[in-house]
Amino acid sequence: MTSTRSAWHITLIYLGVSVLWILFSDQALVILGLDEQTQQRLQTYKGLVFVSFTATLIFFVVRGHLRRLQQQGRALLRSEERFDLALSGSNDGVWDWDFEIGQGFFSSRCKAIIGYPVDAQLDVRQAWLKRLHPSDRKAALTALREHLLGDTPRYNHTHRIRHGEGHFIWIQASGRAIRDERGLPQRIVGIVRDVSELKNNEERLRQAAVVFDNTKEGVVVTDAHNRILNVNHAFCRITGYSRDQVLGQNPGLLKSGWHNDSFYQEMWTQLQATGSWQGEIWNRRKNSEIYPQWQTINAVYDSDGRLTHYVAVFADLSQLKRSQQEIDFLAHHDPLTRLPNRLLIMERLNNAVLRARRHNHRLGLISIDLDRFKNVNDSLGHSAGDELLRIAAERMTALCREEDTLARLGGDEFVMLVDQLEQVEELAVIAQRIQQAYTRPFDIAGQRIHISVSLGLSVFPDDCQDAGDLLKNADTAVSQAKNSGRNSYAFYTQALTERARRQLALESNLHQALAQQQLRVYYQPLIELHSGRLSGFEALVRWQHPELGMVAPDEFLPVAQRAGLMGLIDEYVLSQACRQMRTWLDAGYQLGTMAVNMSGYWLERGQVLGSVEQALHEAGLAADYLELEVTESEIMQHGEQCIELLDALRQRGVRLSIDDFGTGYSSLLRLKRLPVNKLKIDRGFIVDLPGDSNDSAIARAIIALAQSLQLQVTAEGIETEAQQTLLRELGCDIGQGYFFSRPLPAQQLQGLLQGTRIEA
Repeated sequence: MTSTRSAWHITLIYLGVSVLWILFSDQALVILGLDEQTQQRLQTYKGLVFVSFTATLIFFVVRGHLRRLQQQGRALLRSEERFDLALSGSNDGVWDWDFEIGQGFFSSRCKAIIGYPVDAQLDVRQAWLKRLHPSDRKAALTALREHLLGDTPRYNHTHRIRHGEGHFIWIQASGRAIRDERGLPQRIVGIVRDVSELKNNEERLRQAAVVFDNTKEGVVVTDAHNRILNVNHAFCRITGYSRDQVLGQNPGLLKSGWHNDSFYQEMWTQLQATGSWQGEIWNRRKNSEIYPQWQTINAVYDSDGRLTHYVAVFADLSQLKRSQQEIDFLAHHDPLTRLPNRLLIMERLNNAVLRARRHNHRLGLISIDLDRFKNVNDSLGHSAGDELLRIAAERMTALCREEDTLARLGGDEFVMLVDQLEQVEELAVIAQRIQQAYTRPFDIAGQRIHISVSLGLSVFPDDCQDAGDLLKNADTAVSQAKNSGRNSYAFYTQALTERARRQLALESNLHQALAQQQLRVYYQPLIELHSGRLSGFEALVRWQHPELGMVAPDEFLPVAQRAGLMGLIDEYVLSQACRQMRTWLDAGYQLGTMAVNMSGYWLERGQVLGSVEQALHEAGLAADYLELEVTESEIMQHGEQCIELLDALRQRGVRLSIDDFGTGYSSLLRLKRLPVNKLKIDRGFIVDLPGDSNDSAIARAIIALAQSLQLQVTAEGIETEAQQTLLRELGCDIGQGYFFSRPLPAQQLQGLLQGTRIEA
């Protein structure tokens, strides 16, 4: 019953009682028949009685009502105090949104949560709607709308709202709508709670869970009694056990059996004393494979200091161990052939020398160098070269005894350490076996490749006293084998070392010789055999060393070739020869040609055409006075490139000659195409004339060939009159050799130029 109805009900009762009292009391006075004056006096008394009665009744009614109101007020106050205490204890704030008046109420705690002063006047739009995080606005409003429409029994949503200081905080807002008789919401009252810390904790837990499940290290959590409570994915991957298979089990099921009891006792002792232990331990996977792991175990205690859990984190070291082994292997082995490298062979060589010295026995070392290996790389590519090296290593490894060591030093250089050598001759037998292994062709990139080896042999203690010298001596010997024509082997001798040292010194001094003009050009006469007249000269280089004296060309020119100095030497000789020829011509001497050697290095890498034109121009010499000599082997080696250059020189008027003819492998077809003017018979076919019938036949054939091709012929190395006579009879055109004159400086040739046998 409402308050209005209750008031009407009391009023009507009072009105009814009052009417009945007045009617019945007045009627009673009439019935008594009292006089008018008495009736008036009684009427006054009756009214006073009625007023007194009603006043007394109202007093008691009002007093009872006020007492009930006081009791309700006190009850309400106690309820509000309990509510405030509950809210204060829960740290929640209260909010009330009245839709009818469009205002909201926010408690002090609610204002504090969102960062407003207690006395701030706020509306719902300012305090909530405008401060919602953009990412959470749609979801928060949707949840509120659904509750107001009656789709959800309560409004409950967690979202971010901008704090008064500018940053965002997480709040959980919940409430319930108060509806009228039609079910329409009139207001919604609820609480708000700051859950930022809870959200942060959830985020940290989520991150920890992600780390736990996705870390590469295995993690296992046990209780205080060492029963497994949880493991991560890495644990399952490393050990091979599933999570269900190990929950409730003791980690001891992973023991490998490699550690004794004292190892585990020390581990638990340290764990109990310090709360942690770490170290390398070997465990067993589910498939029984034993593997190494680096493990860290930590004890976990609660706030009261009681042990609650153990957490173990471990990393599988098997791959690292294999990587370390591979790194150690590669540090001491060649990655291509898997043979020991220079570092390891030197270590073994030093140890072998110590053993040999202690037990008084010999060691043998064979230096192995593949002949013309560069041609394989250049023609078939480095992949084919690598494949060749691998197969070659396999073949040589098959020849090694168990106590021997085959190593690759780099490129195509190998060495074989032969331990406990009884006789020096045994080393030669092994060298011959190695050569025999290379007689079979190599099938590389679909092609059959034939390749040979040059071997250098050195013996301890016969040739040296330490490992370094043993290797150096073998390398010196292999150089000798290569110089002897390749596909051979050579033993080390002291003379080889002295020669190697001299060549090294010559290479160092040769740079200085060019800078200080220590090179000299000597000239050897070219004589017309049929008339005895001086035809011209060949320019030959000499080295006047300030300390060593005159250094022979056959000694320093190979050094210059290796040092890349041949181009400079060729250009120097060419320039000096052209100038000298111009000087002699200006002096009135009737000379035909000045011959100058053209090395293969200059032919391949130098600017021959430009250098020739420059030398002729600077000397003022006509091109037909210059004759360039190129060996037969160089022409064959450079092929079409050489022919194009010779054509260009011939077109400019330069004479051309093939030197050392008969020692190479030129074909008649190519010889026909060469733009040359002269063939020069090598001295090797002249030295035994006229006694050697074979040399005579060869000389006769070369001269006949030249005459048929309309070429001149020069014979070099003539030292006797008999040789001169025979060659003249065979039809040779030009002679050169000690019989006529040694190579001499230009100033010493004046007598020869003015002699009776030469027409000036």
